[in-house]
Amino acid sequence: MTRILFFGRVAERLGANCRLDLPAGGATMGEIRNLVAARDEVAAAALLRVDVRGSLDQVVVGEDTLARPDQEIAFFSIFSGG
Repeated sequence: MTRILFFGRVAERLGANCRLDLPAGGATMGEIRNLVAARDEVAAAALLRVDVRGSLDQVVVGEDTLARPDQEIAFFSIFSGG
């Protein structure tokens, strides 16, 4: 099982992380987002927003970036501050 991390407003709604079975060959960040969002309405409301980004090994990436089970996968809301 691969651990998916959450930060910011996403973590406030879903907790710090969840576990997900990924195929050995991996899945795109968009596919991972949709798999987690499909779990329930709260997950969908937290993840399927335009202000939520994904990161892979601590680098912000696009939806079609391939993630493998041994990588750090995270979703977070865009922060503002100074």
